[in-house]
Amino acid sequence: MTQKILASTVPVVAYVAPAGGRAASAAAFVTLSAQIAAMSPTTRIGAASPVTSTGGDIESTLKAKITNDLVASMTSIQQRYGRNVSLAVRMVTNASSYDDATAIRSHIVDLGAPNLNSLLTSIDGRQVRLNNGQQVRLQTADVGIQDVSETPADVFYNFLLDPTVIFFLFLVAMLGVYLEVSHPGAIVPGVTGAIALLLFLFGAGSLAPNWAGLALMLLAFVLLVLDVRLPTHGALTIGAVVSLIVGSLIFFNSGGAYNAAYLNPWIIYGAGVVVGLMGLSIVAYAVRVRRAPVRSGQEAMYGAKAVALTPLQPEGRVSYQGENWAALLDVPDLAVDSGTELEIVAVEGLRLRVRPLVTPGVDTGKIAPPLE
Repeated sequence: MTQKILASTVPVVAYVAPAGGRAASAAAFVTLSAQIAAMSPTTRIGAASPVTSTGGDIESTLKAKITNDLVASMTSIQQRYGRNVSLAVRMVTNASSYDDATAIRSHIVDLGAPNLNSLLTSIDGRQVRLNNGQQVRLQTADVGIQDVSETPADVFYNFLLDPTVIFFLFLVAMLGVYLEVSHPGAIVPGVTGAIALLLFLFGAGSLAPNWAGLALMLLAFVLLVLDVRLPTHGALTIGAVVSLIVGSLIFFNSGGAYNAAYLNPWIIYGAGVVVGLMGLSIVAYAVRVRRAPVRSGQEAMYGAKAVALTPLQPEGRVSYQGENWAALLDVPDLAVDSGTELEIVAVEGLRLRVRPLVTPGVDTGKIAPPLE
Protein backbone atom coordinates (compact mmCIF):
# COMPACT_ATOMS: atom_id res chain seq x y z
CA MET A 1 0.00 0.00 0.00
CA THR A 2 2.80 2.44 0.84
CA GLN A 3 4.46 1.73 -2.52
CA LYS A 4 1.20 2.44 -4.37
CA ILE A 5 0.65 5.68 -2.44
CA LEU A 6 4.21 6.93 -2.90
CA ALA A 7 4.10 6.20 -6.64
CA SER A 8 0.61 7.63 -7.15
CA THR A 9 0.12 10.22 -9.89
CA VAL A 10 -2.90 11.54 -8.01
CA PRO A 11 -2.47 13.36 -4.66
CA VAL A 12 -3.36 11.17 -1.68
CA VAL A 13 -4.68 12.52 1.63
CA ALA A 14 -4.70 10.19 4.67
CA TYR A 15 -7.10 11.14 7.46
CA VAL A 16 -7.06 9.37 10.84
CA ALA A 17 -10.68 9.38 12.02
CA PRO A 18 -13.15 9.21 13.71
CA ALA A 19 -12.55 10.44 17.25
CA GLY A 20 -10.89 7.69 19.29
CA GLY A 21 -9.47 5.99 16.21
CA ARG A 22 -5.83 5.15 15.63
CA ALA A 23 -3.28 4.55 12.90
CA ALA A 24 -1.11 1.95 14.59
CA SER A 25 1.55 -0.40 13.31
CA ALA A 26 1.29 -0.75 9.50
CA ALA A 27 -1.43 1.93 9.42
CA ALA A 28 1.13 4.48 10.64
CA PHE A 29 3.24 3.84 7.53
CA VAL A 30 0.17 4.04 5.29
CA THR A 31 -0.87 7.36 6.84
CA LEU A 32 2.56 8.97 6.62
CA SER A 33 3.08 7.76 3.03
CA ALA A 34 0.32 10.09 1.83
CA GLN A 35 1.25 13.51 0.44
CA ILE A 36 -0.94 15.00 3.18
CA ALA A 37 -1.45 13.30 6.55
CA ALA A 38 -4.18 14.60 8.85
CA MET A 39 -5.69 13.56 12.18
CA SER A 40 -9.01 14.25 13.85
CA PRO A 41 -9.20 15.13 17.57
CA THR A 42 -8.51 12.37 20.16
CA THR A 43 -6.91 10.04 17.63
CA ARG A 44 -3.38 8.60 17.80
CA ILE A 45 -0.63 7.32 15.57
CA GLY A 46 2.42 5.11 16.09
CA ALA A 47 3.35 1.81 17.80
CA ALA A 48 4.97 0.54 14.59
CA SER A 49 7.65 -1.75 16.02
CA PRO A 50 7.98 -5.08 14.18
CA VAL A 51 6.27 -8.12 15.74
CA THR A 52 5.15 -11.53 14.54
CA SER A 53 1.75 -12.06 12.92
CA THR A 54 0.38 -13.00 16.36
CA GLY A 55 1.85 -9.97 18.14
CA GLY A 56 4.80 -11.82 19.67
CA ASP A 57 8.46 -10.87 19.78
CA ILE A 58 10.80 -11.63 16.90
CA GLU A 59 14.18 -13.34 17.32
CA SER A 60 16.87 -10.71 17.95
CA THR A 61 18.88 -10.90 14.70
CA LEU A 62 15.80 -10.99 12.49
CA LYS A 63 14.20 -8.20 14.53
CA ALA A 64 17.27 -6.00 14.03
CA LYS A 65 17.15 -6.53 10.28
CA ILE A 66 13.43 -5.73 10.06
CA THR A 67 13.73 -2.73 12.40
CA ASN A 68 16.58 -1.19 10.43
CA ASP A 69 14.64 -1.65 7.19
CA LEU A 70 11.53 -0.02 8.67
CA VAL A 71 13.60 2.84 10.10
CA ALA A 72 15.07 3.49 6.65
CA SER A 73 11.60 3.44 5.11
CA MET A 74 10.15 5.80 7.73
CA THR A 75 13.12 8.16 7.40
CA SER A 76 12.83 8.42 3.63
CA ILE A 77 9.07 9.01 3.82
CA GLN A 78 9.30 11.79 6.38
CA GLN A 79 12.26 13.44 4.64
CA ARG A 80 10.39 13.38 1.37
CA TYR A 81 7.53 15.40 2.85
CA GLY A 82 9.66 17.54 5.21
CA ARG A 83 8.13 16.11 8.38
CA ASN A 84 9.68 15.23 11.75
CA VAL A 85 12.00 12.29 11.14
CA SER A 86 13.30 11.58 14.65
CA LEU A 87 9.91 11.26 16.37
CA ALA A 88 8.51 9.22 13.51
CA VAL A 89 11.46 6.83 13.71
CA ARG A 90 10.79 6.33 17.42
CA MET A 91 7.46 4.75 16.39
CA VAL A 92 9.57 1.90 15.01
CA THR A 93 12.49 1.73 17.42
CA ASN A 94 10.62 2.42 20.69
CA ALA A 95 7.02 1.62 19.69
CA SER A 96 6.18 5.25 20.50
CA SER A 97 2.64 6.45 19.95
CA TYR A 98 1.45 10.07 19.73
CA ASP A 99 -1.89 11.74 20.23
CA ASP A 100 -3.18 14.08 17.55
CA ALA A 101 -2.10 17.27 19.36
CA THR A 102 1.49 16.04 19.77
CA ALA A 103 1.68 14.72 16.21
CA ILE A 104 0.42 18.01 14.75
CA ARG A 105 2.55 20.22 17.02
CA SER A 106 5.70 18.16 16.34
CA HIS A 107 4.95 18.04 12.61
CA ILE A 108 4.78 14.25 12.47
CA VAL A 109 1.62 14.79 10.43
CA ASP A 110 0.62 17.88 8.43
CA LEU A 111 -2.54 19.12 10.11
CA GLY A 112 -5.57 18.38 12.19
CA ALA A 113 -9.25 18.60 11.22
CA PRO A 114 -12.39 17.92 13.28
CA ASN A 115 -14.27 16.45 10.31
CA LEU A 116 -13.96 15.68 6.63
CA ASN A 117 -15.49 18.91 5.38
CA SER A 118 -13.11 20.92 7.55
CA LEU A 119 -10.19 18.90 6.20
CA LEU A 120 -11.16 19.57 2.58
CA THR A 121 -11.42 23.28 3.33
CA SER A 122 -8.06 23.34 5.12
CA ILE A 123 -6.09 21.67 2.33
CA ASP A 124 -7.69 23.69 -0.49
CA GLY A 125 -4.96 25.54 -2.37
CA ARG A 126 -2.09 23.50 -0.90
CA GLN A 127 0.68 22.40 -3.20
CA VAL A 128 2.03 18.84 -3.07
CA ARG A 129 4.88 17.23 -4.98
CA LEU A 130 4.21 13.89 -6.65
CA ASN A 131 6.69 11.09 -7.23
CA ASN A 132 7.48 12.32 -10.73
CA GLY A 133 8.47 15.71 -9.35
CA GLN A 134 5.31 17.46 -10.55
CA GLN A 135 3.88 20.17 -8.27
CA VAL A 136 0.09 19.95 -7.94
CA ARG A 137 -2.20 22.52 -6.31
CA LEU A 138 -5.20 20.97 -4.57
CA GLN A 139 -8.70 22.29 -5.29
CA THR A 140 -10.87 20.66 -2.65
CA ALA A 141 -13.26 23.39 -1.60
CA ASP A 142 -16.89 22.38 -2.16
CA VAL A 143 -15.92 19.12 -3.87
CA GLY A 144 -18.39 16.25 -3.81
CA ILE A 145 -17.78 13.41 -1.38
CA GLN A 146 -18.30 9.84 -2.47
CA ASP A 147 -18.29 7.07 0.10
CA VAL A 148 -16.83 3.77 -1.08
CA SER A 149 -18.82 1.07 0.70
CA GLU A 150 -18.01 -2.56 1.13
CA THR A 151 -19.05 -4.85 -1.68
CA PRO A 152 -21.20 -7.92 -0.91
CA ALA A 153 -18.02 -9.99 -1.31
CA ASP A 154 -16.27 -7.84 1.31
CA VAL A 155 -19.20 -8.20 3.69
CA PHE A 156 -19.21 -11.97 3.22
CA TYR A 157 -15.45 -12.17 3.69
CA ASN A 158 -15.60 -10.15 6.92
CA PHE A 159 -18.46 -12.36 8.08
CA LEU A 160 -16.29 -15.44 7.57
CA LEU A 161 -13.50 -13.87 9.65
CA ASP A 162 -15.68 -13.71 12.76
CA PRO A 163 -14.33 -16.35 15.20
CA THR A 164 -17.86 -17.28 16.28
CA VAL A 165 -18.88 -17.88 12.66
CA ILE A 166 -15.72 -19.92 12.04
CA PHE A 167 -16.46 -22.07 15.08
CA PHE A 168 -20.04 -22.74 14.02
CA LEU A 169 -18.85 -23.58 10.51
CA PHE A 170 -16.64 -26.26 12.04
CA LEU A 171 -19.57 -27.59 14.08
CA VAL A 172 -21.78 -27.75 10.98
CA ALA A 173 -18.99 -29.49 9.06
CA MET A 174 -18.36 -32.01 11.84
CA LEU A 175 -22.01 -32.80 12.50
CA GLY A 176 -22.86 -32.93 8.78
CA VAL A 177 -20.14 -35.45 7.97
CA TYR A 178 -20.89 -37.35 11.21
CA LEU A 179 -24.58 -37.71 10.29
CA GLU A 180 -23.61 -38.81 6.79
CA VAL A 181 -21.30 -41.48 8.19
CA SER A 182 -23.85 -42.70 10.74
CA HIS A 183 -26.70 -42.59 8.17
CA PRO A 184 -25.10 -43.42 4.79
CA GLY A 185 -26.98 -42.15 1.78
CA ALA A 186 -28.57 -39.12 3.48
CA ILE A 187 -26.56 -36.92 1.03
CA VAL A 188 -27.73 -33.51 2.35
CA PRO A 189 -25.78 -33.65 5.65
CA GLY A 190 -22.65 -34.76 3.84
CA VAL A 191 -22.82 -32.02 1.20
CA THR A 192 -23.62 -29.36 3.81
CA GLY A 193 -20.77 -30.55 5.99
CA ALA A 194 -18.28 -30.51 3.10
CA ILE A 195 -19.19 -26.92 2.13
CA ALA A 196 -19.00 -25.79 5.77
CA LEU A 197 -15.58 -27.45 6.13
CA LEU A 198 -14.15 -25.58 3.13
CA LEU A 199 -15.53 -22.26 4.43
CA PHE A 200 -14.10 -23.04 7.87
CA LEU A 201 -10.62 -23.65 6.43
CA PHE A 202 -10.88 -20.43 4.39
CA GLY A 203 -11.83 -18.34 7.42
CA ALA A 204 -9.41 -20.00 9.84
CA GLY A 205 -6.50 -19.56 7.45
CA SER A 206 -6.98 -15.77 7.57
CA LEU A 207 -6.65 -15.65 11.37
CA ALA A 208 -3.77 -16.54 13.66
CA PRO A 209 -5.04 -19.65 15.46
CA ASN A 210 -3.16 -22.36 17.33
CA TRP A 211 -3.28 -25.31 14.93
CA ALA A 212 -2.66 -27.82 17.70
CA GLY A 213 -6.21 -27.08 18.82
CA LEU A 214 -7.51 -28.05 15.37
CA ALA A 215 -5.95 -31.50 15.79
CA LEU A 216 -7.97 -32.00 18.99
CA MET A 217 -11.12 -30.73 17.27
CA LEU A 218 -10.63 -33.25 14.45
CA LEU A 219 -9.99 -35.96 17.04
CA ALA A 220 -13.41 -35.17 18.50
CA PHE A 221 -14.97 -35.95 15.11
CA VAL A 222 -13.07 -39.24 14.83
CA LEU A 223 -14.19 -40.29 18.31
CA LEU A 224 -17.83 -39.53 17.47
CA VAL A 225 -17.67 -41.71 14.37
CA LEU A 226 -15.94 -44.56 16.20
CA ASP A 227 -18.54 -44.51 18.98
CA VAL A 228 -21.24 -45.31 16.43
CA ARG A 229 -19.20 -48.15 14.91
CA LEU A 230 -17.78 -49.72 18.08
CA PRO A 231 -19.60 -51.13 21.14
CA THR A 232 -18.27 -48.44 23.48
CA HIS A 233 -21.77 -47.30 24.53
CA GLY A 234 -21.04 -43.56 24.70
CA ALA A 235 -17.56 -43.56 26.27
CA LEU A 236 -15.93 -42.23 23.11
CA THR A 237 -18.60 -39.55 22.78
CA ILE A 238 -17.67 -38.20 26.21
CA GLY A 239 -14.05 -38.15 25.06
CA ALA A 240 -15.12 -36.35 21.89
CA VAL A 241 -16.85 -33.61 23.89
CA VAL A 242 -13.76 -33.09 26.06
CA SER A 243 -11.53 -33.04 22.97
CA LEU A 244 -13.82 -30.56 21.21
CA ILE A 245 -13.95 -28.14 24.14
CA VAL A 246 -10.22 -28.24 24.91
CA GLY A 247 -9.28 -28.10 21.23
CA SER A 248 -11.56 -25.15 20.54
CA LEU A 249 -10.21 -23.19 23.50
CA ILE A 250 -6.65 -23.82 22.29
CA PHE A 251 -7.48 -23.15 18.63
CA PHE A 252 -9.22 -19.83 19.17
CA ASN A 253 -8.09 -18.43 22.53
CA SER A 254 -4.37 -19.14 22.85
CA GLY A 255 -2.89 -16.93 20.12
CA GLY A 256 -0.92 -13.70 20.42
CA ALA A 257 -2.11 -10.34 21.64
CA TYR A 258 -2.96 -8.64 18.34
CA ASN A 259 -4.29 -10.81 15.56
CA ALA A 260 -5.38 -13.82 17.59
CA ALA A 261 -8.93 -15.00 17.23
CA TYR A 262 -10.99 -14.99 20.38
CA LEU A 263 -14.17 -16.89 21.06
CA ASN A 264 -16.44 -16.65 24.09
CA PRO A 265 -15.73 -19.83 26.11
CA TRP A 266 -19.42 -20.22 27.01
CA ILE A 267 -20.22 -20.68 23.32
CA ILE A 268 -17.68 -23.51 23.25
CA TYR A 269 -19.08 -25.11 26.40
CA GLY A 270 -22.64 -24.90 25.09
CA ALA A 271 -21.65 -26.38 21.74
CA GLY A 272 -19.87 -29.21 23.54
CA VAL A 273 -23.03 -30.04 25.49
CA VAL A 274 -25.15 -30.02 22.32
CA VAL A 275 -22.69 -32.22 20.43
CA GLY A 276 -22.52 -34.60 23.39
CA LEU A 277 -26.30 -34.93 23.64
CA MET A 278 -26.62 -35.52 19.89
CA GLY A 279 -23.81 -38.07 19.92
CA LEU A 280 -25.22 -39.97 22.89
CA SER A 281 -28.69 -39.98 21.31
CA ILE A 282 -27.35 -41.48 18.09
CA VAL A 283 -25.27 -44.04 20.00
CA ALA A 284 -28.30 -45.01 22.12
CA TYR A 285 -30.36 -45.46 18.96
CA ALA A 286 -27.61 -47.57 17.39
CA VAL A 287 -27.44 -49.79 20.50
CA ARG A 288 -31.23 -50.30 20.45
CA VAL A 289 -31.08 -51.26 16.77
CA ARG A 290 -28.32 -53.79 17.44
CA ARG A 291 -30.26 -55.37 20.30
CA ALA A 292 -33.66 -55.37 18.57
CA PRO A 293 -34.88 -58.67 17.14
CA VAL A 294 -34.46 -59.17 13.43
CA ARG A 295 -37.64 -58.28 11.61
CA SER A 296 -36.81 -59.25 8.04
CA GLY A 297 -35.11 -62.03 6.10
CA GLN A 298 -34.68 -65.66 7.11
CA GLU A 299 -33.36 -64.70 10.54
CA ALA A 300 -36.72 -63.12 11.38
CA MET A 301 -38.46 -66.48 10.70
CA TYR A 302 -36.58 -68.39 13.38
CA GLY A 303 -38.88 -68.98 16.33
CA ALA A 304 -41.91 -67.64 14.46
CA LYS A 305 -45.25 -69.45 14.58
CA ALA A 306 -46.76 -71.44 11.70
CA VAL A 307 -49.95 -73.48 11.46
CA ALA A 308 -50.17 -76.90 9.83
CA LEU A 309 -52.39 -76.85 6.73
CA THR A 310 -52.11 -80.62 6.25
CA PRO A 311 -51.03 -83.41 8.53
CA LEU A 312 -47.26 -83.57 8.83
CA GLN A 313 -46.06 -87.21 8.74
CA PRO A 314 -43.36 -85.83 8.97
CA GLU A 315 -43.73 -83.69 5.77
CA GLY A 316 -46.63 -81.55 4.80
CA ARG A 317 -47.77 -77.97 4.22
CA VAL A 318 -47.91 -75.10 6.74
CA SER A 319 -49.13 -71.52 6.74
CA TYR A 320 -46.65 -68.76 7.72
CA GLN A 321 -47.95 -65.17 7.61
CA GLY A 322 -50.58 -66.19 5.06
CA GLU A 323 -48.06 -67.97 2.85
CA ASN A 324 -48.17 -71.69 2.00
CA TRP A 325 -44.85 -73.39 2.74
CA ALA A 326 -43.56 -76.93 2.48
CA ALA A 327 -42.56 -78.12 5.94
CA LEU A 328 -40.71 -80.96 7.64
CA LEU A 329 -41.00 -81.88 11.31
CA ASP A 330 -37.78 -81.42 13.21
CA VAL A 331 -38.62 -84.64 15.12
CA PRO A 332 -39.10 -87.16 12.30
CA ASP A 333 -40.71 -89.86 14.46
CA LEU A 334 -43.67 -87.57 15.25
CA ALA A 335 -46.72 -86.61 13.24
CA VAL A 336 -49.17 -83.75 13.75
CA ASP A 337 -52.64 -83.01 12.47
CA SER A 338 -53.70 -80.02 10.42
CA GLY A 339 -54.36 -76.92 12.51
CA THR A 340 -51.52 -77.68 14.90
CA GLU A 341 -49.45 -74.66 15.91
CA LEU A 342 -45.78 -75.10 15.07
CA GLU A 343 -42.52 -73.25 15.65
CA ILE A 344 -40.07 -72.63 12.81
CA VAL A 345 -36.60 -73.81 13.75
CA ALA A 346 -34.82 -73.59 10.40
CA VAL A 347 -35.27 -72.48 6.81
CA GLU A 348 -33.96 -74.85 4.17
CA GLY A 349 -34.43 -73.13 0.85
CA LEU A 350 -38.19 -73.18 0.20
CA ARG A 351 -38.91 -75.64 2.99
CA LEU A 352 -39.38 -74.93 6.68
CA ARG A 353 -38.19 -77.19 9.45
CA VAL A 354 -40.71 -77.00 12.31
CA ARG A 355 -41.51 -78.51 15.65
CA PRO A 356 -44.81 -78.57 17.60
CA LEU A 357 -45.46 -75.82 20.11
CA VAL A 358 -45.81 -77.50 23.50
CA THR A 359 -47.13 -75.12 26.14
CA PRO A 360 -47.78 -76.33 29.71
CA GLY A 361 -51.47 -76.61 30.43
CA VAL A 362 -52.42 -76.63 26.78
CA ASP A 363 -54.05 -79.66 25.24
CA THR A 364 -51.45 -81.46 23.16
CA GLY A 365 -53.88 -84.04 21.80
CA LYS A 366 -53.33 -82.81 18.28
CA ILE A 367 -49.92 -84.43 18.30
CA ALA A 368 -50.51 -87.74 16.62
CA PRO A 369 -48.92 -90.92 17.88
CA PRO A 370 -45.85 -92.20 16.09
CA LEU A 371 -46.54 -94.03 12.90
CA GLU A 372 -46.19 -97.80 12.94
